[in-house]
Amino acid sequence: MDRDRIEAFLEKFTSILSGTTTLGLLAVADRSGLSAYLGEHESGTASEIAEGARLDTRYVTELLSGLAAAGVVEYEPSTSVFTLPPEHALFLADDASPYFMGGWLDMLPSIMSQIEGVAGATVHGGGVGFEEFGRTVIRGIDRGNAPSQNTFLTSRWLPAISGMADRLEHGIRVADVGSGSGTAAILMAKAYPNSEVVGYDVSGDSVSVARSRSEDIPNVEFHGYTAEEIPTEPGFDLITTFDVIHDLADPMAGLTRIKEALRPDGSYLMMEPNASSHLENNLTDRGALLYGISTLFCMTQSLASNGAGLGTAWGEETAKDYATDAGFTTFERLDEISNRFSAFYLLQP
Repeated sequence: MDRDRIEAFLEKFTSILSGTTTLGLLAVADRSGLSAYLGEHESGTASEIAEGARLDTRYVTELLSGLAAAGVVEYEPSTSVFTLPPEHALFLADDASPYFMGGWLDMLPSIMSQIEGVAGATVHGGGVGFEEFGRTVIRGIDRGNAPSQNTFLTSRWLPAISGMADRLEHGIRVADVGSGSGTAAILMAKAYPNSEVVGYDVSGDSVSVARSRSEDIPNVEFHGYTAEEIPTEPGFDLITTFDVIHDLADPMAGLTRIKEALRPDGSYLMMEPNASSHLENNLTDRGALLYGISTLFCMTQSLASNGAGLGTAWGEETAKDYATDAGFTTFERLDEISNRFSAFYLLQP
């Protein structure tokens, strides 16, 4: 046994454990309103913050102490003042910021609650279905996706497709497949009132949320269809999916249906996790996050339906192969809008 390697892994494992407990503290801070209060007021002693946020002082003291140890907030011993730097607040307290990560504080606790089911599937096969993760995961997905969609969808992502912004302005038919709670579809409908936007999602709860949000928007509607069931007539000029294809039970059938639903001059904008299809290229913290969320959520819900279980890190190379087999003649990575977490691809029939 190499003693140095033992000590090094002890440090690594301690870091993993502290990251997990810090996530729990952040989830409590988010749900209790502490993060929002710090985002507005920035600093104070534990008792001042507790009083201002109308929270229990003992809990606030322990929460802030843990977050200070983790480097989330700063602590000044001479004054006992805790401070949430504005740069950190972008991630924790500002839900309009494209850096906002509050959705993860809903998603990850919900996902971790199903570890027994995933462990059972690891032994016996199968998986844990989407509905078993509960409504909190729907809220988390929405909170996780909405900030970047609100900031970039109509200003950067759609204009990256040559001529698309003008076509949307004049009026075309658009489908958002896997539309979730409706954020992207509603944004497109509001930005382009001459276009007709339809959202499709397999989750009845998500469709209900989307419909309630869009009651006063005449050019958007939502339906409970799978990707393989979306109508092919009268066809669509633009189809979008945002982190959807890798979750599908039958991704090839979904992609084939999307291709069939596109009009001859139509475009399909596919956003997927930014990963390689080869493990050796994903051996990073971001890769660990992708494989973790895949095993505990994305892959298992596909396998629960006897699906392909592509997994979150299926990668650009595999995505291109699937697109070709589904009949698309164009597969182009839009590097001008891709980022460290997401890759964007333009597919055309």
